[in-house]
Amino acid sequence: MSEFKVGDIVVLTAGSMRMAIESVSKGKVSTVWCNEGVIGRDSFDPLLLKKWEHREEEKIKSSRVNASRGYEKKDRRESSRNEKPKGKIGWDGKARDKKFFRKD
Repeated sequence: MSEFKVGDIVVLTAGSMRMAIESVSKGKVSTVWCNEGVIGRDSFDPLLLKKWEHREEEKIKSSRVNASRGYEKKDRRESSRNEKPKGKIGWDGKARDKKFFRKD
């Protein structure tokens, strides 16, 4: 269990918005957060909270840019836009295939 101090940024272990620790007492951690301009306050058991870690976006973006898989998908998307669909287009934007034919 990590030790919390006033000013730490935490989230619930099940996932939540970021909250700042307002006070720490025996068995309870008081937090404060802001959601769409409304300030919220609540107390939680320390086992329900974990410290929020900032992830650097540049590292994440660079791994996506250098991946060859992303370029392959982009090429396929561009080539599919140039081709006209076969038959009528359905609600999902894909061509509808006639699977059953009426016998006259």
